[in-house]
Amino acid sequence: MAPPRSPRYGPSAERLAELTMPAGDPLFILHGQGLDDVFVGHDHRRRGVEELLWTLLRDAGYARVVFSSLSRPLYFRDPVSRDLSRPRRRPPVPAGRTRPELRGPLGDRIPRAPDPGGPGGGEDPRTAAPATLTDEHRIMMLDHFMRQTDHRTAVVLGHAEESLRYDRAGRRLAGALADWVEQGDDRNLCVLVFRKHSLQEVADFVADLRSVPRLESYLHDQMRRPTGRSTARVGHPHAAEVERLVHLLRVREGLRVEDWGELPSLVRAMAAMPVALSGWQARLRGLARPPHAVPLSLAELRRREWTAGGREDTRGVSERLAAMVGLGPVKEHLERLRWTVAADAGLRALGHLGGAEPSSPHLVFTGNPGTGKTTVARLVGEIYRDQGLLRRGHLIEAEVPDLVGGFMGQTAIRTNEAVDRALDGVLFVDEAYRLSDQERGYGQEAIDALLSRMENDRGRFVLIVAGYPARMEEFLASNPGLRGRFPAANVIHFPDYTPSELHAILLGRLGALGLRWPPALEDTLRDVTEGMHATRGADFGNGRAMRDLADEMKSRWARRVRAVVGEPLTPEDVPERCRAHPGRPVATVEEALAELDGLIGLAPVKELIRDLVDRLRLRRHQGTGGFPPPHMLFVGPPGTGKTTVARLTGRVLHTLGLLARGHLVEVTRAELVAGYQGQTATRTQRAVRSALDGVLFVDEAYSLSRGGPGGDFGTEAVDTLTREMDEHRGRLVVVAAGYPAEMDGFLARNPGLRSRFTERVTFPAYTGPELVEILRRAAAEQGYALPGPAAGRALGRLERERAAHPADFGNGRAVRVLLEHMEARLARRLGHPPAAPGETLAFAPEDVPDADS
Repeated sequence: MAPPRSPRYGPSAERLAELTMPAGDPLFILHGQGLDDVFVGHDHRRRGVEELLWTLLRDAGYARVVFSSLSRPLYFRDPVSRDLSRPRRRPPVPAGRTRPELRGPLGDRIPRAPDPGGPGGGEDPRTAAPATLTDEHRIMMLDHFMRQTDHRTAVVLGHAEESLRYDRAGRRLAGALADWVEQGDDRNLCVLVFRKHSLQEVADFVADLRSVPRLESYLHDQMRRPTGRSTARVGHPHAAEVERLVHLLRVREGLRVEDWGELPSLVRAMAAMPVALSGWQARLRGLARPPHAVPLSLAELRRREWTAGGREDTRGVSERLAAMVGLGPVKEHLERLRWTVAADAGLRALGHLGGAEPSSPHLVFTGNPGTGKTTVARLVGEIYRDQGLLRRGHLIEAEVPDLVGGFMGQTAIRTNEAVDRALDGVLFVDEAYRLSDQERGYGQEAIDALLSRMENDRGRFVLIVAGYPARMEEFLASNPGLRGRFPAANVIHFPDYTPSELHAILLGRLGALGLRWPPALEDTLRDVTEGMHATRGADFGNGRAMRDLADEMKSRWARRVRAVVGEPLTPEDVPERCRAHPGRPVATVEEALAELDGLIGLAPVKELIRDLVDRLRLRRHQGTGGFPPPHMLFVGPPGTGKTTVARLTGRVLHTLGLLARGHLVEVTRAELVAGYQGQTATRTQRAVRSALDGVLFVDEAYSLSRGGPGGDFGTEAVDTLTREMDEHRGRLVVVAAGYPAEMDGFLARNPGLRSRFTERVTFPAYTGPELVEILRRAAAEQGYALPGPAAGRALGRLERERAAHPADFGNGRAVRVLLEHMEARLARRLGHPPAAPGETLAFAPEDVPDADS
């Protein structure tokens, strides 16, 4: 931050020293809640805004500064301005004579009529009271000053709201303002001082008057300017001004400071609050007033709840960040950000940064709900404040409905109001991607308004946008201006909490609620959090879900103990819906393979499941928990049981506790690939969401990479699927199936796929005896027997069919088709009804059709 300049006419304060007088505009709009405040200048003297404004105007080269309000129509703060406003003195004229320019028939003589009052009659002009300056004459005088060119003049309307609303010469004032705007003379200036907090409030006030249309249009033009506005806002005091107030009260009123080393942090915390300097003056005087005087300290301010953070939390930003559970990557990013900002400040102080444009401070937070994004946003404001990038560092939270209106123009108003509240702090917009999702709404208008304010109010606020990772990527891609203001280095991902971190958050919340519990309950709650984590959906609340669970447990405990608060928590206080979550022992190999053992062949699949069971048992023995189940390739000819095995594999993984549901979602190219850009990714994501905690089976997966560049969107499906496999690792098993050669080509087209499909399971074609055994079991399920002669004829039929069509022989699928034909022949042979209900029917050799029939 540049050091404050030294004006010619007296010390200023940071809030007004930042003002820049307009170049070329005849009106200057000054607004803000700080205009009714007191100011402590660089000379440690208290002043009002009027005196400091006079200082700035004189320092800007205005020889005459005229003040006006309804209660004081015309007044000056310095004799120079007063003398320049008086009429020029003319040489005296002898009694009975007139001025030369008024000569008449009698020359310069003035005929006198006799005084009816006689000698001494009438009023003595030396003691007569001056005539009152009416509203009409006030405006005439101000208009006269604004039109003069002899002396550069500034006219200050100190209470513009009152003048515009209640001046009896309102029409003349409206006309004068219009003339001043139109005259285009940048020599003289009219300063309109409004007490409204934002420029939008000023514009709304003027529009509601409906009597000064030219001023209304002038304000509209000012608000649309990207730079160079002739407006300024005066807010709450800076830390430097607060510190001068502390020293002033220390010297004059005996205020004591407990620890001078914490004074910088103390005044920054005070300046971060929306409190006027006059308010702090009254509070600090209370601390210094005997007989109950206490020294000024951060702890005392927090005890009295005069600063943010509450009474109990006196830790600094770094301590609070370190105390947060989990968020390792986030903490690392913020520490890097903190020291980068500090290094820039040091380089700037040494003059080594030159004219380099500072890097963007705006951030993107990506992650699921409840991962601490709002809490960290609040800490970011304090980090920027401590490093001098933001004056207050407060947090303003806004959602899309807070920014987007229902008709044209309302959205910009709402968005600007939110930014105005966040000035000198952080504006946090959650689910920001909803701004770019609105096809017929006004979300784009809000984005444009935010981009404009990020440029116009650079250095005055930090924008943090947050939401789901994929959706935020779409949001940044929706507008070219967003990428420039949110560089890749400023995107911070908030990972889901692990089960152990959720367990720590739950116990921490229970302890903060004043509860206690036996050690055995901690083990129960560990199983609960592991189960909640394993079965979490897309809307899982992470840390928020743990806080809600702790609050519910306290409510159940309070109802159970009925004010006997010494009683500890018990498993009874855990909600019923969570009691099903405690973990179960690892299934045995036999239990895991029970369903698979009913299938013919499939030795490679059974070996894979045995390896998973052994690994899981070893992990549990070591106390390290489970592991994410692998993605798999099922390669082999059709009809070898790939879909059936994928379904059973999901059930087995659920039995082992590696998948929360274990269901199967089967898709092909048609369900994933769309006809235009963008829709394919949405379809693929939708399929993944439906398969979470289970198995996504992609049959003939190699068909996704089919088609030439620009003519097919299968590659988009593959890329999206690759990202989703990483994002949902541990909650999703993707099984890609197809012919061996084609699947090898599929993996070769995308290098990232081979490393993600860590298990390759080969499904060999069934042998002849295996096909007959599959036929026998399928027939038995339908209530039929397959004697030896019929089985031998069926074997010959299947072998001949395989020889005739070796490339596309259906294996198990061919067996099912054969069984249907055999059942039809059996029915024809036996007639109707074929037999008594429940009787086992045997196939005869003639029920097996020839291969060519």
